Amino acid sequence: MPHPSKPSFADRSRGDRSDVRHVLVTVFAMFCMAGGSVDAQLPVIGLRALSQSFFAPGESYEVTIAEGANTEEVRELVFSHPGITATLLSGPARPLTKIEAPRYGSFSVTVAPDVPAGRHEVRAVGRFGISNPRSIVVQEEIRIVPSVGSDPSTATAVELGQTHCRRVSPQRRDFYSFDAIAGKQYSIRVIAQAVDSQLIGAVSVADAKGQTLDSAIGSDHSDLQLTLTATDNGPLTVAVHDALFRGGAAYPYGLLVTEGIQTQPDLQPEFPKSVSVVTRDPVEVDETDVPIELTVPACVEADFDSASDTDQYLCKLSKGKPVLIEVVSDRIGQPTDARLIIDRSLVDAAGTQSWQRVATAEDGPNLSDSVIRFATGDPVLRFQPPEDGDYRITVADLDTGQALGERQRYQLAIAPPHQDWQLLAYHVYPHKDPKTSQPSGTHLMRGAATTIRVFVIRNQMSAPIRVSIPQLPPGLVCRPAWIAANQNHTDLVITATDQATPQHSPLQVVGEVTHDGQSEMRQARAASVIWQQDGYRPTAHTRLTNQLMVGSSDLDTCPLSIDPASQDVVVAKKGTKVTVPIKVTRREGGSEAVVLRAQHLPPGVSAGDLTIAKDKSEAEWTIDVKNNAAVGSYSFWGQGETKVKFAVNPQALTRETQYRDTLKTIRADPDRSGDHADIDKAIAEAEKRIEAIKKQVAARDFTVYVPMSLITLEIQ
Repeated sequence: MPHPSKPSFADRSRGDRSDVRHVLVTVFAMFCMAGGSVDAQLPVIGLRALSQSFFAPGESYEVTIAEGANTEEVRELVFSHPGITATLLSGPARPLTKIEAPRYGSFSVTVAPDVPAGRHEVRAVGRFGISNPRSIVVQEEIRIVPSVGSDPSTATAVELGQTHCRRVSPQRRDFYSFDAIAGKQYSIRVIAQAVDSQLIGAVSVADAKGQTLDSAIGSDHSDLQLTLTATDNGPLTVAVHDALFRGGAAYPYGLLVTEGIQTQPDLQPEFPKSVSVVTRDPVEVDETDVPIELTVPACVEADFDSASDTDQYLCKLSKGKPVLIEVVSDRIGQPTDARLIIDRSLVDAAGTQSWQRVATAEDGPNLSDSVIRFATGDPVLRFQPPEDGDYRITVADLDTGQALGERQRYQLAIAPPHQDWQLLAYHVYPHKDPKTSQPSGTHLMRGAATTIRVFVIRNQMSAPIRVSIPQLPPGLVCRPAWIAANQNHTDLVITATDQATPQHSPLQVVGEVTHDGQSEMRQARAASVIWQQDGYRPTAHTRLTNQLMVGSSDLDTCPLSIDPASQDVVVAKKGTKVTVPIKVTRREGGSEAVVLRAQHLPPGVSAGDLTIAKDKSEAEWTIDVKNNAAVGSYSFWGQGETKVKFAVNPQALTRETQYRDTLKTIRADPDRSGDHADIDKAIAEAEKRIEAIKKQVAARDFTVYVPMSLITLEIQ
């Protein structure tokens, strides 16, 4: 039966759009108040979207770069699975010649039959390096929908069990329909976050009379799944749109409608906070009205069955034997905000039992650099039992919203504390303001440098960690760095020498800890910025990626490099100042003054901004080590801000000039005298293109932020 209290599609449309307009007006005002413009960077490729995000095993597709930054001359797509390959397409030969013109950015993509279903990654390689990753999904039943109904009367028919793939358009809904059978249950799933879409999925389901039966909205981190039971035979109409009615190439989605609740592959991307999750083998437990007894150590898995659901567990704990109690839910992609409550059993002289509240915990620890954020709604509690006895653990979900589904999964783990540590690394966007961070790849021209930030997530472990990249491609160098006992991250700076060659390679960032003469090594997991902070999201959107990549090129040379004059360790005693000689290597276009700002100085150490005049290539940087600085080895660096003149892709002018000269050579051939009119026309058109390209590639001003090689500081 329809719900008379729920509005019709038309009513919802008017209400939703009114709310959205209010949101957009507010967002636009906030964006304007933020003010300022983002300084230009030397060009680095950034991939925003492909023309297609969903693929089926055993099929081939024509795929293009749909949106990106500095995507000129993209010649290669690199997939995380070797069974997915891309071949650059070629166009017709240039007029009057046999010179083939590659269709840069256009590919034939083939998915081998044995490629497993699930989420994979792709990067683009072009003139300006190798891009950031983008997710794609491989599934058996894929249907590309080139056009879709714009209202209920023109709704596109849905085939149950197939993923219908397209992108939303701004300010509109996509309408689908399927024939429902009374009494049967249907699951409606919108897949968007799994393909790095900007879409915040919104779905409404209506009956043949246009009355809304149910609706749901996803989030910026979770896709939505709606389950409903048909009350009548007949068509149901499904409307899909972005919650803020945005759209375009960066808003792909897949709509999957199935009969019943069928198990689907887990496509949820992992976020940085999931790095702290320890791999366990939990025991599934069923909902019960009485507390479930646990024997420490224990790890169980259960569900929050409703917004008001609370689950309880009993265990015996001993005074003087602390335990680590944690909930894992938000960190594995569940839309939850869990709370832990610990009560101790008290029994009076009459034998009556009561419960005394002894501890509570909600959010876990927050670690952030304003880009990568490890904040989580999962409580993590190191609990010291005040007495021997029985303790009751209550787990509840403080997120009472219903938009993302009625059941959320969680794990409860309780065990003695143990030492552990994990590393996570990501490419730092080169700017003095981290709020400008955006999806970007790497393009290490000769003499250039890039920064990788490495976080440590500590669990009862405070030893210093030596971080390095043991194997780098030829022509790239990187000094090891330290994460001291009182720090939670460090930075690595990779520099391209004058011998750097064209290549793109994976990077392995490794941390090493020494305990009692024994070394323990860990490889860092990788993360990437997926979407930048903008008027719709207050912070950059990040997730884990399969690996870090670095690309270098011999086509350009960076106008300026900054290094410490010596690679020796700088030794300083507490309460003293030391000077570090700095050298600037200036090349064509790099003659302006440089302001050097210290990055990642340890606690108790300061260094003022150092200005290196435009006519200088050497300077001394004063490092002030306070009395409260802790003894140990530290790594820091300087970020140089300057203006340079740089010509972007002068090779394009060379190629067009060579083509014109080829035409002139053809014209001089006596056998081509009958083609002079066509040749002269082609030459004239080439001359026009040459003049246009000259303007495009002429050296212009850029504000750049140049990473300096690391300085290792030993405080004694």
